[in-house]
Amino acid sequence: MGTPLTPNSSVASEDVSTRNAPRPAPAPYVPPPELRRLSVNSLLTGPPGENPPGLVSPEVHGRQYPIGDSSYTTYGFDLGHPDLDTPKNDDANAIVIFSPPTGSIGFSGDGQYDASPGLNFGTRSKDIAFEKGGYYAKPVPIKISKSLEPLPRLLLENPMNLLYFHHFLNHTARILVPHDCEQNPFRYILPQMAVQHENILCLLLTFSASHRARLLNHQEPANRIAVWVQDVFPKLRRDLDNGPEQVSNFTLTTAIMLASLEIISPNTFEVPISWQNHLTIARQMVIARGGPKSVQRNDRVAYFLSRWFAYLDVLGSLSGSKNDSPLGSSYWSNDDYDADEDFQIDCLLGFTSRCIGILARIAELAKQCESKRIDEDGNVREDWRPTEDVIDKAEKIRMDLHEGRDHVYKGCNHRSADNSESEAGWDALEIYATNEAFHWAGLIHLCRRVLGKPTTDPDVQRAVREIVGALYKVRRGSTAEACLLFPMFTAGCDAIDPGQRNKIMERLQSVEGFGMTQVHKARTLMQKVWDTGKPWEALVSGEFFG
Repeated sequence: MGTPLTPNSSVASEDVSTRNAPRPAPAPYVPPPELRRLSVNSLLTGPPGENPPGLVSPEVHGRQYPIGDSSYTTYGFDLGHPDLDTPKNDDANAIVIFSPPTGSIGFSGDGQYDASPGLNFGTRSKDIAFEKGGYYAKPVPIKISKSLEPLPRLLLENPMNLLYFHHFLNHTARILVPHDCEQNPFRYILPQMAVQHENILCLLLTFSASHRARLLNHQEPANRIAVWVQDVFPKLRRDLDNGPEQVSNFTLTTAIMLASLEIISPNTFEVPISWQNHLTIARQMVIARGGPKSVQRNDRVAYFLSRWFAYLDVLGSLSGSKNDSPLGSSYWSNDDYDADEDFQIDCLLGFTSRCIGILARIAELAKQCESKRIDEDGNVREDWRPTEDVIDKAEKIRMDLHEGRDHVYKGCNHRSADNSESEAGWDALEIYATNEAFHWAGLIHLCRRVLGKPTTDPDVQRAVREIVGALYKVRRGSTAEACLLFPMFTAGCDAIDPGQRNKIMERLQSVEGFGMTQVHKARTLMQKVWDTGKPWEALVSGEFFG
């Protein structure tokens, strides 16, 4: 199974383009006289006076940088050094032009870059990054696919920006999906949009900088982020002023990214705006574009955005009684695809498109019951019972959840031909376990929030056991583990057995090391549920469970 973030995990640092590219013969190693680092500009033009006019990519220590291949360009290496933020950081020398001896990377541990107060994932994050098999255990080559060229000036003129762009492609994008296959849209579609649209590129860099800082237990580069995002809101406002019918894919992407960024890394922006407000704006855009059913699955960009939005929309609604109801239980047009796709486990969602509709229906019923089930102080009324109409709808949903768990689904069909049989076996086991875990979590929400059943109800406790059992089928450090917050939190809040609680807490602490703040908040809330005996609905205050 390997240690967290090892190469046999889904979050290995090597880019897929690297794995599929022809392997060049190793160049003879020439010991460098010093740890020389150059800017991207220097790599392109060379030291002043050393290159004849018109020549680029000078030979440095026997190698040429950038190094071009048929599929990607290598600009140098990322050693995991801290970003001291502007103006202190030496941006021009952020990218190392050769690989230093393994073991030369690390920090003194003087506490200068401790995580924010109250966030407890710092030490674990650093272990994941630098331990054997961790992301920065070896220098990370900065390889950018040639399909993204020509790169915009924002990347080429600042090596630190290029480093962050690569970090998103090679690491952040991988933990945003439960199954990081060859068609991960965060590694292909979103970067392609980013190199065409500065707003999206700036938010992508912000995602990456925030994630890298938390992964390495550093402070976020607040000044750098402030410069990136200073024009995002004015440009978004101008786009919206053009009228709802003019909402482009770029504009919708900006709104969805703002919501997602606020979930993963809250308070990144100087002006505090909740993820719920960002999501409301995105919801209005989706409605203006014709609603979820208007999306055709053969439009890969619009379909990617609709799935990303659907995940945030439905799980956001399930994350608290004060959140908006989802747009609807049917998210995509049924006219242009094979019905079998409903039984295909979606690599971005971690479950089937049928399941997202079922969860949306549960969210709608929970919202309908919430005002009568919960009193003015936020506490659950023990004597509350649902109406016959609600019970009938809930029983239909229960049957759909049962069918959804028992149906024989198709796993990922995007697997690369060079994946081993053992990797394919683990991938399949994880994606099936993820799909089942979300179905069981839906049953818990249905039983507790719609049917008003107690924690001790046999159906609730069976669902808790099944979710805990699914965790044994998911590798530690895998992308699947990173995306199981919703089922883990749901099961944890209703777990009675100490062994089950310990297992869920242990896995949540593992996922915290991935550097996503919502995991820490959910784990803290779960602990409050155990300490107080109150349901999470009485204690929730804006957390997102996904």
